[in-house]
Amino acid sequence: MKKLVVSGLLALISFATFAQEAEPLAATSTEKEPLKLRIRKNVLRPLGKDWYITVSGGYGIPFISTNKRSPLKEIGDKDWYQRKDDLSVKPLFGTNGGGFAFNFGWGHMFNKNIGIDVQHTIAWHPEQLAARIDLETYYATQRTGTFGIYISPHLIMRWTNEKRFGITGKAGLVLPIFGNTVSRAYINDKQGRIIETLAGYPIIPLNIPGLFGLEIDLAAKAKTSYHPTVGVSASIGFDVKLSKRVTLFSEIRVQAYTIKLKEIIFTEFKQSSYINALGIKIPAPDGLLVIPSNVANASEAPEFLKHYVYKDEITEESNTARYGFKEIINLDPNIPEVDINKPMEEPGQKFNASTLYFNAGLRIDFDLWDKKREDKRTAQIQKKSSKEKKTKAPKESKSKKAPKTMLDDPDVDIQVQ
Repeated sequence: MKKLVVSGLLALISFATFAQEAEPLAATSTEKEPLKLRIRKNVLRPLGKDWYITVSGGYGIPFISTNKRSPLKEIGDKDWYQRKDDLSVKPLFGTNGGGFAFNFGWGHMFNKNIGIDVQHTIAWHPEQLAARIDLETYYATQRTGTFGIYISPHLIMRWTNEKRFGITGKAGLVLPIFGNTVSRAYINDKQGRIIETLAGYPIIPLNIPGLFGLEIDLAAKAKTSYHPTVGVSASIGFDVKLSKRVTLFSEIRVQAYTIKLKEIIFTEFKQSSYINALGIKIPAPDGLLVIPSNVANASEAPEFLKHYVYKDEITEESNTARYGFKEIINLDPNIPEVDINKPMEEPGQKFNASTLYFNAGLRIDFDLWDKKREDKRTAQIQKKSSKEKKTKAPKESKSKKAPKTMLDDPDVDIQVQ
């Protein structure tokens, strides 16, 4: 047993010694060709691997339409027209999206079929009718438009026929990072509806044709802010290669999301109240109504009238008089008053801003530029290596001399007659 162990140890020591002696030989054998260059030859660049940028533009139409509405209760959620012998009440279907858009994107293809990209979209959603009430004694309307900026990360799937044509599909998310929503509202009230909606009172018949009437004109412009949200972005496109680097594409893209209102702030606010007696309009004095009778601009308006904040739930503690738990003025000592120096609180609402875009643009690839630089570097390295091999190679003599040990042939000079 001891002999077996000793023999094994001796064999192990001999193997280690041989390995240490062979290591310098291996190192010297690779000095002629750098290790990095040898590895580089064995690594193949995946076909289609590249970086690219895209520039495109297009027009969108509302997608997954829902009922549009005004966030103001005084304007409502439909298109309502009514006269003595005529009635038309219809919903307004659509979204707060659509319109022109400009896109800039950049991405990376891991191979010719799969990649990722990030698209930046600047969109102008045109002003649209949100709601309207058109009665003989009451008219109210609101139109809303939005300027938005979006970021959309996508997973890309691409197919080509290895010639000129291809198909590109994208699927990912859309993140609204900036939005400027501007709404214009106008109300002409001859029935006391504004007082009813703000204070929770029943509609008061303030109009006696030809004798007496109270008229309130309100014109306002407001900006809406939103809570953060995430939506869905997907597209299918068709590609045509114009050159080795430039591709023309057209695509159909869906950008779908809903967004929750945070607050509305009126940047412009003008309210005028009149008493109409026997056809003569007289400005209504302040104190006649539960709200200020005349407001020249937004800076004069109380916070309660020009700033709305949207909550998940309205309770008895909320700063609103719409539901009878609080009053604008103290008519009942058992009911608390609202604080007109604080924003009005309203139940939360969501807007639908989904859009179906039809885009066209260009894609510029950078893989060929990188390959050209790489091929140039490889050619330079190979040229340098070939020069080094030539300088190290032994020179051969033009004439081979006979060895000195060779005997002379005595019959070399003999002539045959």
